[in-house]
Amino acid sequence: MPTARISHLIPDGRRLAVAGTRQVLLHEGMPGDEVRYAVVPGRGRTPRGELEEVLNPSADRRTPPCPFSANCGGCDLDALTEEAQREARTELVARATERSWDQRPMLFPVAPFSAYRARITLHLDGGQVGYRAPRSHDLVPVDVCRIARPEIQDAHRKLVDFIARHGHEGLSDVELRSDGARVIYAFVSDGSVPRALREALGELGDVALDGRTHTGDPTLTLDVLGLSLRASPRAFYQVHLEANLALVGLVVAAVQEARPQRIVDLYAGIGNLTLPLARDGGAPVVAVEREGQATEDLRHNAEQAGLTDQVSVVTRPVERWDPSREPFDVVVLDPPRIGAKGVVDKLVLQRPRRIVYVACHVSSALRDLQPALAQGYFVRRVQLVDLFPDTHHVETVLVVDRGDQR
Repeated sequence: MPTARISHLIPDGRRLAVAGTRQVLLHEGMPGDEVRYAVVPGRGRTPRGELEEVLNPSADRRTPPCPFSANCGGCDLDALTEEAQREARTELVARATERSWDQRPMLFPVAPFSAYRARITLHLDGGQVGYRAPRSHDLVPVDVCRIARPEIQDAHRKLVDFIARHGHEGLSDVELRSDGARVIYAFVSDGSVPRALREALGELGDVALDGRTHTGDPTLTLDVLGLSLRASPRAFYQVHLEANLALVGLVVAAVQEARPQRIVDLYAGIGNLTLPLARDGGAPVVAVEREGQATEDLRHNAEQAGLTDQVSVVTRPVERWDPSREPFDVVVLDPPRIGAKGVVDKLVLQRPRRIVYVACHVSSALRDLQPALAQGYFVRRVQLVDLFPDTHHVETVLVVDRGDQR
């Protein structure tokens, strides 16, 4: 079997291993490992392989702190030291953006590094609670998740005990959601939950079922730079509460720097960026988000913050929004992992002075920004926030300016 040394990560989390001029993509191993692998048949410019053995481990390896990570696949970098993880994530983005940016991206490490996640989604299968194995539908039973916040860990243990006593007939998944104090259980069902189980769910406390209130109060209140943001059971918010504060601060500073007259915030959600921008960004904000719980929360949050005069809410999918109807000179977008394909094409027709793109998948962002770069825009700055410790994921803020502002 061939051998190679793992060089670095690529944005989808795979590892690029190199031996001379030969390269191979692996799903496992750590940068710096010398490995033996088997070639996997398939198409693509770079061959794929399956790790068979680590011959010489990287000097940056450590004993994984979680007994489940080898099987659940969620924490794919927890076998690296914290410093080496941050270097690996920075290197991933630096390589991805090398054609757009001639300086190394700046990474902002944020505590805590472990026990940080304020949201985890657990699957219920065969009377057990856990995560799906990577590239598989197999359930990996997990009785506690080390990267979850302490209050989430407590709720997880309570859930495991509940399922052992009552089962989970008709329930397939549950998201445990925390605002740093309270935890709510947001269950997903197939519509056939027995009455006895429905009634028993009240033992857990604040519960939502298929997005609706079941028992207690399944809404959360997030503190974002002094603003109180309501988050309903199906509304998105960042998994690392402390890192989110750093992220919002970076975005607001990047917008302020451009001295905007009118700001557009795309994929606005509950107002995580919209409301700090409206308060501190120096200009009114048009917030675009599809109709749903998030926009209901956004309106509520703007009213509670006394910012309704500064915020206009457009309830429409961003991909169907017409930017020619709204005057603006700075635009912020924070799309889901799949990106915002086709959106920037329309934005650049309005020639905004600055685009601030917040990405959890840098390749999607670079793909989306190509129409702007082709029209003379350039990447002025790349900043990283360590939102996802123990994984290859990293939040990237790309500040993109019009060419006449070099």
